[in-house]
Amino acid sequence: MNRRGMKSCQWVLFLTASVLGSACILEAVAGPTPTPQMIVIPGDGGDPTTPSSTPDSILSLTPTGTPTAQPTGTATINQVTMTAGQDLSCVTGPHWILYEWVTRIAEGEVVTLLAKAAPEWEEYYFVLKRSGTPASCWAFGGSSTISGNAAGLPVREAPPLPQVVYTVENKTFLGIGVVAIRGKDETSWGANLLSAPIPPGGKAHLTLTAGFYDVEFIDTIFRPVFEEQDRAIGSDPAYRYTILDHKHPFYVHNGCPFELCKFSFRVEGGSDWMVLHDTADGPVASGADLWLELLPGNYEVGVYDCYGMLLNSTFTNHYIGPAMQGFTVP
Repeated sequence: MNRRGMKSCQWVLFLTASVLGSACILEAVAGPTPTPQMIVIPGDGGDPTTPSSTPDSILSLTPTGTPTAQPTGTATINQVTMTAGQDLSCVTGPHWILYEWVTRIAEGEVVTLLAKAAPEWEEYYFVLKRSGTPASCWAFGGSSTISGNAAGLPVREAPPLPQVVYTVENKTFLGIGVVAIRGKDETSWGANLLSAPIPPGGKAHLTLTAGFYDVEFIDTIFRPVFEEQDRAIGSDPAYRYTILDHKHPFYVHNGCPFELCKFSFRVEGGSDWMVLHDTADGPVASGADLWLELLPGNYEVGVYDCYGMLLNSTFTNHYIGPAMQGFTVP
């Protein structure tokens, strides 16, 4: 090899050693770092901290430990909804009879449940209705489908029960002298709510707190006319009105030694007779009972044998009502 060739080889070896040596020094000094680094070694001998647009080689240093990503906390609200199984009344408190009506929830409509009622108002929920006119009100969920955890809903107390006007209409033939009322769990009747008797055909309007009551109606000479147990009296119009038009069943016993075929009645002082049983209905045998029914009142009674003869024992001022089970024709 000539001298020029030997110099060329030496120069190449020198450059190679310089490059390798520089790389080792850089790697030793840098050491491991928490983030990947890229070191560019330019082929033109320039500043190694200045990236070259066309690097000859790239050395990537990757840390041995990889940081673990920390979970991010996200608050999740599980909404509870109800799909109405039928048309529902949405009202101001947890009972559709006792509280005032707010709006209607149509069958199939979905509402959001915001709270549940206390245990004494079972299966009632305070809901948010969004369709139509938005409203927050109470609805019964017993016939509907609930999605979500209804047991986890907060308990919302019922608002005070409203005052309602309770109307009594007297369609009997007796004057009503007493209307007494008591809570469904009470054992004694309260004071008479009437300031004046209700005549036949008359009405009375009484102010009450909505609730469940036993109600008793008594005529002006203290005979029972009608009694109702555990009645709901509330804001729903159908549950704040009582019409006393309940017919009372009673029997007539034939104490005569012959058959009877006709029984007619008229209110005392009235002009129109009501035939409750006649020949077409068949004879009533001696010793047999005939069951009939009439509105409570005082009546005149006409009894006929099967030949059409009116008996001399026709009754006058004969009371028919709950205090009387029946009477005997002698």
